[in-house]
This record gives sequence, C-alpha cells and structure tokens, in this order.
Amino acid sequence: MGKVRNETMISLDMLRAFDNLARTLNLTETAEALGLTRQTVRRQISDLEIVKKGELFRLSKHAYSLTPLGTSSLAGARSMLRQAEAWSNTLTSDTGSSLHLEYAKSTDGAGQTYISQQHPISAISRFGGRIMKQTLAAWGAASAQIETASMLDVRPYLVLYRRGAEGWICVEVGEKSAYAKWFGWTWSKSAVGRLSGDDNAGEDFNRVIAGAYERIYGEGGIRLDHLFAFLPREESDQAVPVTFQRLLMGCEFPDGTPALAVLVIITRNVEILGMDADDESLVTDSLIAEFDG
Repeated sequence: MGKVRNETMISLDMLRAFDNLARTLNLTETAEALGLTRQTVRRQISDLEIVKKGELFRLSKHAYSLTPLGTSSLAGARSMLRQAEAWSNTLTSDTGSSLHLEYAKSTDGAGQTYISQQHPISAISRFGGRIMKQTLAAWGAASAQIETASMLDVRPYLVLYRRGAEGWICVEVGEKSAYAKWFGWTWSKSAVGRLSGDDNAGEDFNRVIAGAYERIYGEGGIRLDHLFAFLPREESDQAVPVTFQRLLMGCEFPDGTPALAVLVIITRNVEILGMDADDESLVTDSLIAEFDG
C-alpha cells in the first residue's frame, strides 16, 4: 500500500475522517462535513488502514460499510477524539451536551433536513413515555435475550433486525410498532427478509441512521436518539415532517448471534440541537394524536 507519512503516526485528521465516514457511510457527505475533497478523505482513510494493517471499510455498489476491523476500531478512535477535544476544552456544546454523544445532520437535494441526536439513557426518565420505560425495563430483565418472557409484552412495539453480509435484515415487524403504523400493512407484511434500506424512508434518512445501527452492533448495549426527518407514509411519495424518539437495543437470538431491536415513538417531546420552533410546528397535531392513540 505504500509508506505512511510521519512514520505511521495516527493523526486527528485520520480519526476525524474515520469517525465521520463511519457515521455517514457516504464519502461525499463526509468530505463536505470536514471541508475537504473526496480524494483527501480517501487518502486519510487509506493512511489509517495502513496503520491498522487492514481495511476499515468495504465499498460495494457505491455504498460503504464497516468491516469487522472497522467496527472493532471505532470505539477506540472516538475515545481518542474525545480526549483530544477535552484537552483543547471544546468538549461541551452550547446546550451543555457532551459531544461524545453522536449528532448527525443531512440535507437532501430537495432541501429537506434530517437530524439525529443521541441522548444519555437516563434521559428516558425525562422524555420517555410508558412504552419506552417498559421496554427499557424489559430489556434489562431479559439480559438482552430477545426470546424471553420478559420481552413478550413489548415485542409488538419492536422491529427486529439481524446483521447480514449486505446490511441489516428485517426479521420481525411488531404489529403495534410505529414502523407498521407509518409504512402501512403492505410494507409491514413484506418487510421480513428484506434489508432495512428497502423501506420507503429514502436513501438520505437511511444514511443518517446507519452509523447508529453499526455502533450498537459493534459495541452492544443500548442507545437513545431523538430524530427529525421527512418520511413518506405507506405508498405515498409525499414526505411528511416528523419528530420521534428511537431506542436501539443490542440483543441476542437463542443461537447466540447478535440481534438489533428498535423501538420508535412518534412524539413532539424531543430535544434536538439546531431545531427551531418553525421546525417543530411542521409536525401536525393530528399526526401526534394518531400515534398517541
């Protein structure tokens, strides 16, 4: 592969390129976020791969995905970035939120914005409703095992995925889940066995959420995100603005293979950096009432 400059030392630029590409899985979006050219980002990733002695990403059909080495290296890279940011006294944002909690924002060609902001799990006590609190308790009681009695009452609200070679494969859509209600009966009944990106949410939205899914797969555990997005409903191509909470839970199937359980709650009760009152007003009362019912 050639010789890395500076005697194979890892630079913050390499780590930032790695972190951003792992979040977006999109080279153009990463380059724009970092204010760099695509060629520069590719070079930084290549240099880091030389240091790590292996590939961090796969590129298939113009889509990036993390390799096992990339997944296992991500937590360490982000830890190094956090330490550097703390040392330079830039760890805290305007709202007092710790920047090691992930934040992703993207705007598509139509000018529609997608935002995902991670919150500490403790925020469930402040923002979470009954189903979210019940699901968190069930996950803990089940010790992350999906096929246990503890999970029975919350399973109808969840969507379950298994990690496959091409991405996240849907294995179950709960009949009471926000996914089933939002995308409709046709999608819900035909989603099993298909990739998560095959839904009607759109490429821009799926790109924003991909990094969170990969992190839970790589690290296990649980995470809470608040999101704002424009999503089409059922068979319509007309995107509707919506805010929601999402709980991602790393689980295990009975054979010991990893599972990902996703709970989505459509609500206005979100806290997202960069959203103003005009954004929130786009989420209609009728939509919120429909999903609260």
